[in-house]
Amino acid sequence: MTEQQQTAMRRKTQAGRALHQSRTVSVLKALRLTLSKVGNDLFSLPVATMGATQSIVDNEDCAEIFLDDHLLILLDGPDGLRGAVMVDPVLVGGLIQQQTMGAVYPVKDTPPRPMTATDASLVEPLINALLSRAADLPETEAERSLLLGFKFGAKAKDSRLLCLALDARAFHILRLTIDMAKGARQGELLFCLPVPPPAPVVEAPDPKSGADSLGDTPKTLCASVLALKADLMVSLTQFQLPIRAAGALQVGQILDLGYVSFDDAQVRTRQGRILAHGVLGQQDGMRALRLKHRAKKREVMQRRTSDLDALQAERAQDAQFDDFYSVQDLPALPEQAHLPDAGRAKTYQPAETPLMPDMSDLAGFEEEDEGPQRQYQAG
Repeated sequence: MTEQQQTAMRRKTQAGRALHQSRTVSVLKALRLTLSKVGNDLFSLPVATMGATQSIVDNEDCAEIFLDDHLLILLDGPDGLRGAVMVDPVLVGGLIQQQTMGAVYPVKDTPPRPMTATDASLVEPLINALLSRAADLPETEAERSLLLGFKFGAKAKDSRLLCLALDARAFHILRLTIDMAKGARQGELLFCLPVPPPAPVVEAPDPKSGADSLGDTPKTLCASVLALKADLMVSLTQFQLPIRAAGALQVGQILDLGYVSFDDAQVRTRQGRILAHGVLGQQDGMRALRLKHRAKKREVMQRRTSDLDALQAERAQDAQFDDFYSVQDLPALPEQAHLPDAGRAKTYQPAETPLMPDMSDLAGFEEEDEGPQRQYQAG
């Protein structure tokens, strides 16, 4: 192949690679496309990405990236992973102006102020919406895992405390240069996202080794306990024999078991502890045991022995009260006594009473006929 043919092939491959890259969605492209939509939907603010870069740094190099005069935010991720966001104070001021005054003004020559928790709360909707919407856009699973599950955590006081909270070995540094309100303000938005740990490699078990494939896999305590084997026995009856008689048993000898009932079979451990009762039978040609429901004993209130005398005295007092006020011991009513009829009102009729005797004449008043009064006085 001549040099001219190699140059033509190189131009064709570069054009094909550029076409493929324009159609694929990387994590930087996902953030760039999502940022414009989020700014318009949440704040009615025109936001555009002027440039984007991506790099990987070690944990020790993160301290040189974060600046104390910027807004530092800790991100909470899945499975305990942590990331970080650094927002330029110029962008923070533009977001505050848009949310409070409805417009973004150019930067003035004023001394910088420290970032506060109020600034972080005003930036929180932008960070959460940007991460959640952009997480589904990348084509590869590795790039989707960079953004998936991360959200606003808390404001970091300074870069030293932020780096102490970041415990991953390596981080993806995503830098976005943002233009706000058509050139009114320009600043940098930086994402520090941990590199996902590699998936554990599970080796296929060797069928020739004969070892249990499940024995090497880590198990929880619950799974280990449930995997234990328990040997149980079904017993119909029990009887005791002297050691001499047990040693003299022979093949074909018949032993008298006494009363045996298949309806009262016992499930025992090897140590003889009874676990349950059931009915012994068969199902589908195999021996089967149907367990019986074990009724729970009714809980009885327990009392101390010292309370026995007080309880007995209380019962005796109650018995005396019942005997004294017993309905059976009430006296019977006399036969003549009867209750008045309250069904309807009756006319009152006074009883006949004897006539009162005439009073004697007062002194100083004399009448001609004094016979009856004298007789009454004499009588």
